[in-house]
Amino acid sequence: MVLNNALLLTLLVLAVAAGWTLGRGGLRMDGAERAQLPSQYYRGFNFLLDGEEEDAVDAFTEALAINEETLDTHIALGSVLRKRGEVDRAIRIHQNLLKRPQLTAVQLHQSHLELARDFIAAGLYDRAEQLLLDLAAQSSDFSATAQRHLLEVYEAQRDWRAAVTIAEQLVTLEEAGEPSAAGHGQPAQLLRGHYLCEQAETALADGDAQGAQRLYEAALRDQPQDLRARMGLAKGKLTEGDAAAAMEHFNAVMDSGRTCTPELLELLSDICDAQGDQDLYLTSLRRYYEQHDSSLLALALANELGQRDGDESAEAFLRQTLEGRPSVSVAAALILKALQSDTSLPERRVLDQLISNQVGYQCDHCGFSGQARHWRCPGCRHWDSIHYQGDTQGKAYG
Repeated sequence: MVLNNALLLTLLVLAVAAGWTLGRGGLRMDGAERAQLPSQYYRGFNFLLDGEEEDAVDAFTEALAINEETLDTHIALGSVLRKRGEVDRAIRIHQNLLKRPQLTAVQLHQSHLELARDFIAAGLYDRAEQLLLDLAAQSSDFSATAQRHLLEVYEAQRDWRAAVTIAEQLVTLEEAGEPSAAGHGQPAQLLRGHYLCEQAETALADGDAQGAQRLYEAALRDQPQDLRARMGLAKGKLTEGDAAAAMEHFNAVMDSGRTCTPELLELLSDICDAQGDQDLYLTSLRRYYEQHDSSLLALALANELGQRDGDESAEAFLRQTLEGRPSVSVAAALILKALQSDTSLPERRVLDQLISNQVGYQCDHCGFSGQARHWRCPGCRHWDSIHYQGDTQGKAYG
């Protein structure tokens, strides 16, 4: 409905602009042109009144001359059509603009950019890539924008090496204080780090552990506390048998302020097991909980206390936790410890369901949710925007 309204609004603008153009420029045309353009103009209005939007678009486009005053109207129409999924028609409009010699260099570059966006929407990545490479080289005004769209092309093609090259160029521009480089999308440093991590995961799949480690380390250049790279390095060190180095990377994660997640707890457990230190896991959980008092950490710490010191110690910790940070999931876990182990008890089944009602992970940009982490959101395509939410009862009350 929003797109339909946008198209109708654009059509009305086209109609007004076409009428204005006819009024100003009609006397400078020969007889055949003056006869043809009003005919197209009135046909467009008839189509619009009859609800035939697609035919109205064609008629008004023919009636509206392309010049410096009307370029933005044509571009707006193409953009609306692209968003409606009518990419072929958007391509025709923008290709028609490029045939007009009377446009300035800046306007031609703008038309090139819109045509490249059409090609991306149509999945014609090779054609979009060439347009954007030319635009980045030829136009200082559109260079950073073209490079941002090149990243879209390379992400879609999973060409991470080329994406890293473009991201590094944007990082250099941002560091030089170029406002156009920093004004579009996510920070280039963040994107560069994820592209390198994607390359590292490909290297791991190919059996190149050392190459993957170099790529993860390179990802830390601009973001020394990056979670993805640190986790990758920690797992790599574990594979090499260097548990102490793995713990150093995990400590960097703890100190970075990132929220604890189930995969981080699993990684910490693996590191502590590899070191053979029976007290290290409990000590690490305590330190992590002091920095991030989440329900997930509280329950993990209580479980470890119960195994090491008995149920009374675990229950005392959970009660202490509830006094400082009321949480339904922690309270439910405490009540479950007091119930019999018989799973047939109805109250136990209800509480088990209560604390297992997981929200999991959610994108803080578009709201996409799921039970597994995605480094790039499947919904909005943002990188590192999905974070662990825990369970619906895990949030504090009171």
